Amino acid sequence: MVFTITKSENVENKGSTWKQYALSVMVSLPLITHGIEANNLTITSHSGHFLSRFNNVPLSTTMLILSAGISAPLLSLIIDRLGRKFGVYLIIMLQGICCIPLLLPPNRIAYIITHFLAGVSSAGLFTVIPIYIREIAPSSSRASLVSLIIIMTPLGYLTRLVMDDESMMYLMAAMVMLEFVTVFLMIESPSYLVKVGKFGRAKTNIAKLKCLKETDNYVIMELKRLKDESDRTKPWKYVDLFKNKIWRDASKIGLVLFTITILSGSSMFLDQAKALAQLKTSIDPEHMLVPLGLLAGGASSVVLVRFIDRKYLLTLSYSVIALSMGVLAVDTLPDLTVKTLRWLPVVSLSVVVFAYGMAWGLPTVIMVEILNLEIRSAVLALVYAYSQIIRMAHVHTLKYFEDLMGIHTLFYVFAGVNLVGAVYSIMALPQIKDKSVKQIEKQLKRVPVIDRI
Repeated sequence: MVFTITKSENVENKGSTWKQYALSVMVSLPLITHGIEANNLTITSHSGHFLSRFNNVPLSTTMLILSAGISAPLLSLIIDRLGRKFGVYLIIMLQGICCIPLLLPPNRIAYIITHFLAGVSSAGLFTVIPIYIREIAPSSSRASLVSLIIIMTPLGYLTRLVMDDESMMYLMAAMVMLEFVTVFLMIESPSYLVKVGKFGRAKTNIAKLKCLKETDNYVIMELKRLKDESDRTKPWKYVDLFKNKIWRDASKIGLVLFTITILSGSSMFLDQAKALAQLKTSIDPEHMLVPLGLLAGGASSVVLVRFIDRKYLLTLSYSVIALSMGVLAVDTLPDLTVKTLRWLPVVSLSVVVFAYGMAWGLPTVIMVEILNLEIRSAVLALVYAYSQIIRMAHVHTLKYFEDLMGIHTLFYVFAGVNLVGAVYSIMALPQIKDKSVKQIEKQLKRVPVIDRI
């Protein structure tokens, strides 16, 4: 009897990943432009705040939310039919068009076009780009690379600390030109190519991403995995999103997490001037606390998500927000005069912004990881559109609840919302780190605690 000893080989570690990392960073650049654009649309004469308001909310805010919610499902259809690469190109083109009115004297027509297109591009930024990065990134680093969306936007916000209005406009135009160059370097997502049946191109692009030959074992096995993932769901219709229990539970996770994140109280503590006024302090006249806190929190999330499962990181973030907002609620009591520990509420505000910086992008990261490649864009777009409905209702009723309940009571309410989010995250979310879609679906298939709440 002859025994043959073979050396086991981890095909996952074969090849090189530099293209996957480089493409992920390049595709994330429009989020920096988004941060710069947000500055231009809020602090310059193009903000539109001088025009009509409804429920004390600027028309510009209403238009941004409305166009984002409407366009998300349309963008989903586009990238499912024309490809992820075309979706990224469309986002960059919309940002480029937004530059034109910013470089012209402000007028009503330019104002309407700019804010509408900015909403459309923002919908693509938080649906199309996370999907593309998830589908090209190495499995061991996919969460960290998708989480780049969390730090790129605050980087754009920070430009207002070092640039004047005109310089930010020209920087935005320069960023768009750079992004157009990166489009030509993009490689179409193999997941999309498998989805539409272009297996030959998918095999070629898998090999390109890993700098391997098409005949390599890794390329063959990865293509087989994508085919199996796609075949498990074909054919499907939109009504199956509600009939299929696994997909329904995955959608429910997205709906709950997006709702909690929007109702976490960010509308109060991200408005730095308003928050500091309630705390009866004028510290930080340069308004650096919020953008720096978001950037620090986002950077921490990008690093920690590489080592900690998403559910634990999100639970920690929501818990810290709840605790910090409880401190802020006590300090904003109208009949309470605090003469000692005046630094505590300011520190609490810094901590809550930091924790929110860690948390706000994680629901998107979780959704693109748990969804099958066939339904990924459709479900994420529907959940995003739903979140904009919640956001619209929230911004238009916030002032009413402030007058009715008082700021300190709202802080308590938002602390409770984050506490619910922490409990839900730890109990209902599946283990995602280092898990394939099939392994995650097996967890969702089990009978969850209180029917996944």
